[in-house]
Amino acid sequence: MVGALIAMRMRVLAHTLTGTRAAGMITGGIAGLLLAVGTIVLAATDLAPAAVRSDLLAVVLACWMFGWILGPVYTGGGEDSLRPEHFSLLPIRPLRLAFGLLVAGFVGVAPVVSLIAFSALIVFAAAYGAAGVGISIVAVAVQLILVLVLSRLVVGLLAVAVRSRVGAVLAALVNAGMAVILNQSWVLIWAAVDSELLTYGFPPRFSTVLEWLPSSWGLTAITAAGRGDWALVAAALGGLVALILAALGVWARLLVRRTTTRPHQWAPRGGGRDGALLDRLAARGVTGVVAAKELRTWSRDLMRIHLFCYSVFFGVLYTLVPLIIDWRGMLPWAGVIVVVMAAGTSANLFGLDGTALWLGLVDPGRERAEVRGRQLAWLLQVAPVTIGITVAGTIYGGTAQTWPWALALLAATLGGGAGLIVLSSVYALVPVIEPKKRGGNPLEAGSIFGQLMVVVLLTSITAVPAALVAWAGTRFDLPALSWAAVVVGLATGAGLALWGGRRAEERLRATGPELLSAMRGGATVPLSAVDKRGRVGAPAPKLPRGRSALVTFLWIFCWIPIFPQGLIPLWMIFSGSESRLWFAALYLQNPWRIPVALAFTALGIVLLVIGTVIPIRHEWQHRADHREPVTDGRLPVARRG
Repeated sequence: MVGALIAMRMRVLAHTLTGTRAAGMITGGIAGLLLAVGTIVLAATDLAPAAVRSDLLAVVLACWMFGWILGPVYTGGGEDSLRPEHFSLLPIRPLRLAFGLLVAGFVGVAPVVSLIAFSALIVFAAAYGAAGVGISIVAVAVQLILVLVLSRLVVGLLAVAVRSRVGAVLAALVNAGMAVILNQSWVLIWAAVDSELLTYGFPPRFSTVLEWLPSSWGLTAITAAGRGDWALVAAALGGLVALILAALGVWARLLVRRTTTRPHQWAPRGGGRDGALLDRLAARGVTGVVAAKELRTWSRDLMRIHLFCYSVFFGVLYTLVPLIIDWRGMLPWAGVIVVVMAAGTSANLFGLDGTALWLGLVDPGRERAEVRGRQLAWLLQVAPVTIGITVAGTIYGGTAQTWPWALALLAATLGGGAGLIVLSSVYALVPVIEPKKRGGNPLEAGSIFGQLMVVVLLTSITAVPAALVAWAGTRFDLPALSWAAVVVGLATGAGLALWGGRRAEERLRATGPELLSAMRGGATVPLSAVDKRGRVGAPAPKLPRGRSALVTFLWIFCWIPIFPQGLIPLWMIFSGSESRLWFAALYLQNPWRIPVALAFTALGIVLLVIGTVIPIRHEWQHRADHREPVTDGRLPVARRG
């Protein structure tokens, strides 16, 4: 059976590694390989004393272990190619199935990269003689098996636990924490260098905690073998084996529960929003009824709960991490970051409801209420939380000059986000599995990465007018002009919300049946084939693999020069901050600081524009090559030849 599972996994990977998935695997493989080489270099060089180097290697190995545990959760579930549900009707014992899936899991880029990283144990063991090297070879194999089974165990636990509101919130916290670690890892590096860690090492208590982590037991066995303490060697390696067997047994039990119980996609009624608020909204006409329905959905649909909590956790944790180096400068912007992420995760607002859209389409003239009600519900969901976070962050980490900035940007992004989410939902809808049909992981939000990135960028751009006014007030020391930025933010936000809602209403009225058909049929009628009058033409084919991989790469890496190396350094320069941290432009002398930061921002925008233009030009070229006459609501007959 194990051989069959390995063959199945290889065949699935061969047929699914296209486009975005292939680009992500290549990018992740290169990044992982660089980290693995860095781990080996750390074990081989004398950058720090022997005791300190041992602790540093223990930290890196712990990062690899937690990366395996949290990585599949962050990327969407881990077991995407071979799911336990595929084998639920076969007469296979759970423990045997778990073992087969575990062995099949070694097929892939990530296990190979991890094997290279763990070979740092062999390099480290060279100083402990032949005995240490021999034990290190065993430790490498055992630790690789351990991280893989722990990864599968955590994914299995979340697949069961996330079937409740608490589980969805915890999964959001894990995902947001992982994303923040990936984006704010520079803070940890800066803290280590600034505290002279490479000279004096970790505090004793921290070193003790490291020793008790399973990721350090291989190091313990190597050092024990070097001094001839074979009892400790047996205890360390035996503990790893016992932990593997225990995790495999628990995972086998979880497979039984996962394949024999149905997930509840909706939270219990008792946890809903205040009924009085919903009654007041419903009394204000059809728009209020839609808003009340949406608010109730936000409190019950586990996918929406997860996405909203992810936005809140990401924004808060992103601004709290710099406190490690005693920098409070990001706290006032936590609310703005939450708004931007909430807009991105809500970019597929109509798609999240699936075919429930038909309830609005059967009532002629209700399109306006559907759009405005969803906008109102989103603002009621997001605004109170972000206002509170902004006020608290500005009090604790801002100054008197920060208040107009924070309030102006918050107002602009709230209104801009409210307009963009409905526009994106009807112009670039992504079909999502119906709530009642979702499998063991109800967080299957569809392929919304590109949609999310575009909305995040556009929502950020909506704050530019207010930011320019606030900057002028700060630059020329005009407090009245700085506070005028709040008025500008309110005006631009309101204008964008009204404009976006009006355009979304027109699009929904013209193409509502096509949107419903796309969601019901899993995008069998591509929205790219629907013109602004609701007519259906020739559907555009997918991008070639090379171009699709390039687009994914550009969308992923364009944000580094735009924000961390562009806009944030510009704000620090204009605000007079003396901190340099990891921002390249701040290490230069005037007059080069501002031009370099602007160049980074322009580079990121160029990368994003190229990544956006490539698929648009591909579609235009396809339409130019296929000039079949369009028909109202029907696909044209394919041309012969």
